[in-house]
Amino acid sequence: MAEWLPLPHDYANVFKAPSETEAALVQRILEEAGIPVLVRSRQVPGYAEVIRGGSGVWGDVLVPVAYESQARRYVAEHLRQMREAGAVSRFSGIIPPLVTLFDRRGRIDEAANLAHVDVVIAGGVHGVFALGSTGEAMHLTLEERRSFAQTIVRHVDGRVPVLVGCLSTSTEEAAALARHAQEIGADGVVVIPPYYWTPNDRAIEIHIGAVAEAVQLPVLIYNFPAVVGRSIPAPLVAKLAAAHDRVLGIKETVDSIGHIHEVIARVKTVRPEFSVLCGYEFHLLNTLLSGGDGGIPAVANVAPEPLVAIYEHARAGRIADAAALMRRRLELATLYQLDAPLFVVIKEAMMMLGRIAHPFVRAPSPPLTEASRAQLRSLLSSAGLL
Repeated sequence: MAEWLPLPHDYANVFKAPSETEAALVQRILEEAGIPVLVRSRQVPGYAEVIRGGSGVWGDVLVPVAYESQARRYVAEHLRQMREAGAVSRFSGIIPPLVTLFDRRGRIDEAANLAHVDVVIAGGVHGVFALGSTGEAMHLTLEERRSFAQTIVRHVDGRVPVLVGCLSTSTEEAAALARHAQEIGADGVVVIPPYYWTPNDRAIEIHIGAVAEAVQLPVLIYNFPAVVGRSIPAPLVAKLAAAHDRVLGIKETVDSIGHIHEVIARVKTVRPEFSVLCGYEFHLLNTLLSGGDGGIPAVANVAPEPLVAIYEHARAGRIADAAALMRRRLELATLYQLDAPLFVVIKEAMMMLGRIAHPFVRAPSPPLTEASRAQLRSLLSSAGLL
């Protein structure tokens, strides 16, 4: 097959990169080995996605012919490491942050929770995340959290990866929860910085680092400025990823695609196995097109199938189809503006769709007002879910 453009004189094409991030990574690896490198994009302004979608190639990595054999060995080793890292540590796709369902007396309803897990897995999700903010981890006792995590891991039984939230203002407690998650067979843990007081960079390093050193599991950072009081800047994310092999991803619950893009640019060129996952579903397609890996959106509890479809379309290069689905769901962003915590809204939506019998939440969370219920019902109808 002919090359996209004639090769520069005496240069060989040693790698056809599927993305700009991957091209930059291979370039760095070869340059560190003392090999001269040219990176040539195949993209044409206005037609980039058409070209990449049709060929699966973003651009080419070229080296002088004299270095070709050596360069191919380095590239082959890089690809081998990528496959191995991805097999054990990479998280991608749609990963619902599971609600925790209670009976009408406020006790954890095991049967209802297991049925819900089965529903979202049947919807095609690529993992589940137990005991996050949507899961009301802050309203559970430590014993309830340990028991719930074990119940979910046992029931999922390897069908998809299971992430377990280790959310605590105490570093010692977060590390203990992470060790327990490892003991019960979880696939990774999610850790948020201390959220009672606004931590500085050094406090975040200490907290995340201690959990990463306590376990052999992948650790995902949970960036949630609305709870912590500040965002984790991209340079600090990159510093944590460089300092700790176990820090292998981040959940970005931020309304800033610029921040998400900067994290991708700073971290994935050095740690391509590092997963960047958005928290808000309306940033899902932006995150994927920027080189991210998917999302951990709460609304996936309500209807996972459309989000899974957006992800699959995007990964297959069907950007127009993914964008059309996203447009139909953008109105759901208004869910975040209802006068209640999001987990309250999600449970009410699940009840309206017949997914659960009642939307019980523990105090002090208030139920939705009748006006908010009417607004929620209208939003679900507009999104084609009700």
